[in-house]
Amino acid sequence: MKQSLRILGILDIPWDARLGGARVWMDLAEQWTKAGHTFERFSFTEAFPKPTTSGAIFALRRLIFPSRAARFVRNNASRFDVIDCLLGTLPFSKKRLGFDGLVVGRSIGLNRPYQNFIRFSKKRWPDQPHGKRMGGMFYDFVANRINRRAERALVTSDLVNLLNEDEKPFVPHDRVIVEPNGLTEVERAALHGASQSAARRLAQKEICFVGMWGLRKGSRDWPEIIRHIRSKSPATRFRFLGTMVDQATVLADLGISDGVRVVETFDRKELPELLGPCAVGLFPSYIEGFGLAVIEQLAGGIPVIAYDVPGPRQIFSSTASKFLVPAGNAAAMAERAVEILRMTESEYASLSETSRQIADRFRWEQIAADTIEEYATALTRLRGAGQHETGVVSA
Repeated sequence: MKQSLRILGILDIPWDARLGGARVWMDLAEQWTKAGHTFERFSFTEAFPKPTTSGAIFALRRLIFPSRAARFVRNNASRFDVIDCLLGTLPFSKKRLGFDGLVVGRSIGLNRPYQNFIRFSKKRWPDQPHGKRMGGMFYDFVANRINRRAERALVTSDLVNLLNEDEKPFVPHDRVIVEPNGLTEVERAALHGASQSAARRLAQKEICFVGMWGLRKGSRDWPEIIRHIRSKSPATRFRFLGTMVDQATVLADLGISDGVRVVETFDRKELPELLGPCAVGLFPSYIEGFGLAVIEQLAGGIPVIAYDVPGPRQIFSSTASKFLVPAGNAAAMAERAVEILRMTESEYASLSETSRQIADRFRWEQIAADTIEEYATALTRLRGAGQHETGVVSA
């Protein structure tokens, strides 16, 4: 690309590398800057510099965020060619914003499939705590408002950037691209370098999970997974990384305390060493935009068994039969993990190499370049056709 683009990233997520959503813009910004483009951000951190530990205040700030983002755009519109925003964070017409460039609505997981999971989870696990009635009504109001904004953005964005093919049917027009997430060469090398031998991994029998602890990520399925695995491989240990909740909470949900390690948070640079000894990764997530944690483990040569849902389905594609099991089938996931733990060294080494090859397809350097090509093409087409109003939408 000879054309240098001036890009503004807008996201109502704190600018924190521990958060998967924020990492998308962080990693893209690094690659785009290296390629000669410019990137600025307006994230939750810029909109609300003073952090809060209150869930209610955080929710209110999410409601307020679009108006602050719009004010920033109006004051700086001439400095950017492209606005790459999280869907729903800029629910205003370009005329109202005074912006004549390309507005991209980026999905890090479409709201509608996530809402479908929430409805499913209430039926599947009716005993989950509901909290106080007024509090529930407040958070439902906030969620509905945010969801409506995201739905509008699917229509009003000049271009919608999705993470997986399964999300396409939810977008009511054809101005869609699908660009996955990935890893940088530095991250890939670190994960590969820290991986231990097949012999050591099989001897240690340690299974890992990377992600926040919660219903969506399969927290209710883990007790059955562990019981099934230990009934056939009693010495198996488990490592939960990046749970964002403390060890006591995880252990209470699991109903066990032996052979379990919980790392609540970690620096990204620590992940290779944390994953190094692990033989198998399990990812019982019910709904994903992509599943970057899966790629990280695969890059370390760790075979990952995941539920067959959007995101992991995109990652494994033609190799799905080796790595995917039906969503919610904890026994099938556990049984596949046992099969891997019982492999010979040569069998495991071959599967480990296959895992690395899958991860090699998802490189930030290439993804960032492909995305810029798509944006430049869309921007040229937009300006060539003349500016048009995408619809007046109020927040």
